[in-house]
Amino acid sequence: MWRWALVMSLWLPVRGAEPPLRILFLGNSYTYYNNLAGLVAGMARGRTVETRAVTRGGATLEGVYTQTDALAVLRGERWDVVVLQEQSTLGLSQFNGDQVVNDPAGFFTWARIWDAEIRARGARTVLYSPWARKGRGEQQAHIDWAYATIAKELGAEVLPVGAAFQRVSGVELYEEDGTHPSAAGTYLAACVAVEVLAGSGCEGAAAAIAGYPMENATARLRGERGWIVALGEETARRLQEAALAAVALPREPRERPEFAGEAAVVTRRTPAEWAGRWEGVTWVYGKRANVTLQLAVDGAACSGSWQVFSLDPPTQTVLPLERCRVSGDGLRFTVKPLFMTVETHEAWGDGQGLQGRVVLQSPSAYQRQAGTWTLQRGKQ
Repeated sequence: MWRWALVMSLWLPVRGAEPPLRILFLGNSYTYYNNLAGLVAGMARGRTVETRAVTRGGATLEGVYTQTDALAVLRGERWDVVVLQEQSTLGLSQFNGDQVVNDPAGFFTWARIWDAEIRARGARTVLYSPWARKGRGEQQAHIDWAYATIAKELGAEVLPVGAAFQRVSGVELYEEDGTHPSAAGTYLAACVAVEVLAGSGCEGAAAAIAGYPMENATARLRGERGWIVALGEETARRLQEAALAAVALPREPRERPEFAGEAAVVTRRTPAEWAGRWEGVTWVYGKRANVTLQLAVDGAACSGSWQVFSLDPPTQTVLPLERCRVSGDGLRFTVKPLFMTVETHEAWGDGQGLQGRVVLQSPSAYQRQAGTWTLQRGKQ
């Protein structure tokens, strides 16, 4: 009998032993800079954490899905957690030539697609909410709202890294480009991840962690093994405190912020006031350009042309108005430049002239360019 008990004991797991926590990171350079995945594995204590990253520079979640082997890696191995990091401004978006946070429609779509794949593999989805560009703290509210909103829909957790960045002063968290994280910035992100995912928390974690300083699974950029990060003890302690404070913040989405280019039409004009020649400037192409709008009005219908005069490079384009309508509420028309798909224009009166906005329609929600224009009565 004792022999049978001995044989059985050899097959029983040791009481309290846990299998490694396996975390897959999917994203772009915000993830592979300073090897975030390696830092998380090196910083975790108590339970063993195994990590892997599949990344592509500048990629959106759509790009990670279609242009890397991330899906095969997800389906081919056992994972407990999959961390999703969207492109830093939720896609490529410009308003009046300024890089802004994009409307999150594309992000939401691909977060849902990835979440379905992750759940099908028995893992849980975690969203990596990043920081605003250096000096652009006003963008953080848009990023935080987007991540909190889709996380609530999906029942996913959030790594509030951007919120942690906002709680740090006196430590350089950015590279010289003002967008990518310094080693200290990635250490802060890893602290947040360990606090949320690993259970043991990051307080008291090592200030210096060895490994591959750069890990890009797509481009195979590893470099020589060395120090991923080597901070002073006081700096590490401050970053740990900022991570703990950010994780403790409420996760519910706040009121939706207004994204650039969403201003509402607020001033009324009568249809008879629209006809004629209007002259002014636009910023829709990322640079200032002179424009002339010629309008003929017949009831609610209108026709005419949209003329753009750019100096850099010198160009002149005359485009016929399509789907042109006027009403007491405003003016709306579209034009089709040769190098774009469709521009949708809306305008309203401000008491002195016309104020307009334009959105360039793109097949992808990740691509958005919008701008404004201001016109005054021109010579007939």
